[in-house]
Amino acid sequence: SEAQSVLTGRQVFVRFVKKQGPDKTATTKKKDDNNDNVSTSGKHQPLAAVMEQVENNYKNKCPHGFDIDRLSMADVICADFADAFQNTFHETRKDFLMKVKVPDCLQSAHNATLDRFADVWNDSIKMEIAISILLRNGTQRILEGEYGHARDFATFARYMEQYTAVVLHQTQAVLNCPKINEVYDADLHTLVKFFRKRIPCCCLDEKYEEVKDVTKMGYCYNSKCNLPRVERSKTMYCDRCRSVTYCSPECQEAHWSIHMPVCDKAAAVKAKFDKKQQNA
Repeated sequence: SEAQSVLTGRQVFVRFVKKQGPDKTATTKKKDDNNDNVSTSGKHQPLAAVMEQVENNYKNKCPHGFDIDRLSMADVICADFADAFQNTFHETRKDFLMKVKVPDCLQSAHNATLDRFADVWNDSIKMEIAISILLRNGTQRILEGEYGHARDFATFARYMEQYTAVVLHQTQAVLNCPKINEVYDADLHTLVKFFRKRIPCCCLDEKYEEVKDVTKMGYCYNSKCNLPRVERSKTMYCDRCRSVTYCSPECQEAHWSIHMPVCDKAAAVKAKFDKKQQNA
C-alpha cells in the first residue's frame, strides 16, 4: 500500500536528480552572454556519487513548501511525471528549431505523458504535488541565478494550474495563453513574483525587493507588430475570448482575420461555460 511505501526525500530525489542535476556540478551547461538562457546535457554518474551530490545540494536548504524528508509513492510518480513532461517539451522545441509556439509544445508534452501518467492528469491532488515540485525547483533556480530554468519551471507550473482550473476543478472556461506566455519569457519582476506568491517561505523576499521596480512586460499577439513586447499595463485583452492580448486597437484589428477562427471557438466554449455557471 501507499502507506507502506513511504520513502525518504533523499531516496526519491536520487531518481529525480539523476535525470536533472540540481546544481552546476551535476550537468554540463552552456550559457549565453546574458547569463540567462541555460541548456543542459545530463551526465549519468555512479549511484554513490549521486547520493553524495544529493546530500550536498539539499542539506540545510529550504524545500520551499515541498516536504522532501518524507514522501509517498505518489510523490515519486509526480516527480517522474514532471520530469517526463519537461523533457518532451524541450525535445519538441529542439526538434523544430525553437519555431513551434510554446502552447503547442506544452500540448505535445501533455499528449506524450497522457497515457503513462493518466492518474496524475486526472487527479487534482497529484497535480498539486507535481506543481509543488516545479515550484520548489524553480524557486531554487532563481536563488542560484538560473533564470532560464526558472522560467521553464514557471511555464510548466502555470500550464498545470490552468489545466487544473479548466478540466479538473472546472472553475475556468479556457486556458489563459497570455498568462502562460508571460512567464515563459518573463521579466525578472514577473518571474520572481510568480514563485514568491506560491511558496510558503520567505526565501524570495530579498530577491523581490531587488526586482520589484522592473517593468512588467506583456505581448502583442499581432505578429506584424513592430513592438511585440510591450509594457503589460498598456496591453488589452480580446474582450470576446480573452485568449490574446494586443498593444492597441489597431493591432487587434490587423490581427482579426488570423485570430477570428480561434476566437470563435474560444468564445463558444466560454459562452457554454458561463451559461452552465449561471444555471448551477
